[in-house]
Amino acid sequence: MESTHQAMHRRVIQDEKEATGIIAAELHQFVHDAATIAGMTYRCKQTNLILPCINIKDVRLAWLQDGGEANLVRLAWIFYYYGTELHRMGRSGLTHGEWVEKKVMTSMNVSYVHLADLPIGKRTCLQQLYSKKFNALRTNTMRQSEAVQHTSMVNKEQPRVEGMFKKNFKRKKTLFFVTMNHRNKSAWHKVKSDIRQTCKYKKALCSQHANNACNRLIMKKTLDGCHGVKRHFEGY
Repeated sequence: MESTHQAMHRRVIQDEKEATGIIAAELHQFVHDAATIAGMTYRCKQTNLILPCINIKDVRLAWLQDGGEANLVRLAWIFYYYGTELHRMGRSGLTHGEWVEKKVMTSMNVSYVHLADLPIGKRTCLQQLYSKKFNALRTNTMRQSEAVQHTSMVNKEQPRVEGMFKKNFKRKKTLFFVTMNHRNKSAWHKVKSDIRQTCKYKKALCSQHANNACNRLIMKKTLDGCHGVKRHFEGY
């Protein structure tokens, strides 16, 4: 017979799978929207036509086909700027991760408990799940393989190379570092992306998901007073 602890553990695993599924779906929609705004395209192998990227596979293919600076800037904007700074302007002051967190909590009808006890700098379970999925998505898109051996790279922070790295440097949100040859330490340079043209999309971004606005909170059952989440209807 299943013990109370085993039942709780099984329920937590089920909740994690459900939350991960919602996060993954929202991340794929995120990539679709960002790639559309950035104007990212790829060449279809069957028709040889230039088509817009509509999913993460298309974005990966675009990167395989073109490792140039233009695509580097697009990828930097998608992975490091769109989901944080631009998304915050278009959706009630929330980053994409925060917005997805609220959506998951509403969908699963749970809320955090003992959140005040969470150490400063530590993230909630949903924020950790989101970061794990997002980082895996980005890493998989940019991964090296036999089919792609690009030496071009993009950095969110300044590269630690002689002549460029400054200890007290403060990076602007629109500034990225790119290189067409990461083996050459002197090949890095700064790239600044003008965000003014992208700001016009914030109204569309805001209205696109207006029907998905979340007012309730959400997610897992608490283990003996540890910070976590509870299901509203189960009275934990």
